[in-house]
Amino acid sequence: MNTPHVSICIPTYQRPRLLEEAVRSCLAQTFGDYEVVITDNSPNDDSREMLRQFTDPRIRYYRNETNLGSHGNAERVLGLARGRHIKWLMDDDLMRPRFLERTVAAMDKYPSVGIVMAPMDLIDEAGKRIFPRFYFFRTMHHRYRYRVGDALVDRKTILRDFLTRDYPCCVPSGILFRREFFDRHGFNDPATDFAGDLDLCMRAALHYDFYYVDQVLSSWRYFQKNHTATLHKKGLPVHVFYYITRKILNDPQTRRLFAGEDWDGLVRRSHHFCSCRALLNVMAGIRARSPKLIADTFRLVLREDPYWRNRATLPLWALREIGSSFLPPAWPPPAE
Repeated sequence: MNTPHVSICIPTYQRPRLLEEAVRSCLAQTFGDYEVVITDNSPNDDSREMLRQFTDPRIRYYRNETNLGSHGNAERVLGLARGRHIKWLMDDDLMRPRFLERTVAAMDKYPSVGIVMAPMDLIDEAGKRIFPRFYFFRTMHHRYRYRVGDALVDRKTILRDFLTRDYPCCVPSGILFRREFFDRHGFNDPATDFAGDLDLCMRAALHYDFYYVDQVLSSWRYFQKNHTATLHKKGLPVHVFYYITRKILNDPQTRRLFAGEDWDGLVRRSHHFCSCRALLNVMAGIRARSPKLIADTFRLVLREDPYWRNRATLPLWALREIGSSFLPPAWPPPAE
């Protein structure tokens, strides 16, 4: 069998209508050397029947005999992929027509790159562009807008950002992976829970440079019943942020990358960023009117973050974040 340049991997579960839109976004690509691999956890044949309308031989569909769970389904679709690069596409997300054209060109030009990332716009269940308000005050125009202009980002810079500043990328639908990363370094750690995609990106940053394309190349579907929205309302298992960060800090490759720098300062700032992320649950607790969630979050921060300075400055960080939401950077918009 021929080896396609890219495998578009779609793990799905009981969303045939949205899956149909996702597949159509694959077939609309301007770059044609790819396969679409779909693994289905559904207990019925609705998705299989929907897919009968597509006769493109690049589509390969597999119904799992039992529900493998989200991690198992994603692992199976990766095992069935034959491409030199891996493009994850969640079954409710969409790719813009030039996604593969732009990201594959960057991946092939730079052998040191393991991830090509690009900003995403947000759409609702009907596919309409939306600008949701996150955490009461922040209006989200694009997700993962990392900088202005395309750029090669070295692994040390990108890993420092993941650890101490922000997540440059995370949602798999906005990313192209080099297949070699999975072959050499494995797939998800089940202990990372909902943040398995974050774990993948941070582990990739240990070994590869990243490339950022400053063009909206995919759409992240955000609606009231999807998993992400539910987590932000009910509260995240935020201990996972500390777990992933400590795992990365304990990797010998991290020590090598930051040799000669203030290691203790990096560790402290990394814990501070985890504690800042934990404050998302305070927002969820306020929204849900749950004093228990708020109290549990503060107890977790006290337990997981050993630096008193970090805990003391959390209110200042929160105020700065609120202020920056009303005065965002005056960046020109990304290409559409």
